[in-house]
Amino acid sequence: MSRGATQRLERGLKTTSRRGLRLNLRLKKLFGKRGKTVFISALPKSGSTFLVKVLGQVTGYQTFFLGYHQLNEQDLYLPNLIDAWSMNVISHQHTRPSAPNLDLMRQFAIRPVILTRNAYDATVSLTDHLERESPETPLLNVPDDFMARERTARLDMVIDLALPWYIRFVADWADAGHDYLWLRYEELIDGGADTVRRVLAMHDLPAGDDVIETALIQARGEGSRLNKGVAGRGTEELSPAQKTRINALTRHYPGVDFSCLGLAGAD
Repeated sequence: MSRGATQRLERGLKTTSRRGLRLNLRLKKLFGKRGKTVFISALPKSGSTFLVKVLGQVTGYQTFFLGYHQLNEQDLYLPNLIDAWSMNVISHQHTRPSAPNLDLMRQFAIRPVILTRNAYDATVSLTDHLERESPETPLLNVPDDFMARERTARLDMVIDLALPWYIRFVADWADAGHDYLWLRYEELIDGGADTVRRVLAMHDLPAGDDVIETALIQARGEGSRLNKGVAGRGTEELSPAQKTRINALTRHYPGVDFSCLGLAGAD
């Protein structure tokens, strides 16, 4: 088969596949009832796994990944959205508000919760993760000699390569122009029950205080990493120069409030 014929065949198969997806969605809309989706778009190391565990226990909704792969979770994935159409699900990803993502959210009636964390603490926590759990993340993969470097150098790499993504995440969601619910990691630590109630209220989901408290206790008892993320570690460990470099990243977005990251903004 010639190259041109092969390319035409491949295009035809892709078109057929897309038509099949759309047909599947139309059938679900025609014969099924739309489920509810509680979607957490979170900064890495901001307690989203803990929050999802609590919400799942309270609501009975199942956890369902709406991306294609964990290392590519900045984007939603249409086939998984279609699969979840008739289901009540909770999902959390590190998803940015790109035009395609926002379009899919509108199509599937997803109102995201935006979960953030103090930038200094997040820097330390992400560095810990790269050191102890996995050298691969959706934001960056570290080189083989990462652990041979001094701790300060490892923090520097995270600041230089990952923190610009944190700044863009907040700036882009702030500019998305929709009524989203913004939450902070620190609120989960200080008032987890109130935070859960706000998410439930956003989606008109009732739950008693005793149910919420029980879910919080159970999630903490399952070895949640939330308990290890002590607020203030970043302020103590990062040098003044490192903090200045992080804060300087906000200069590219002078009209954005970065207080959700614990940053005052660049002068």
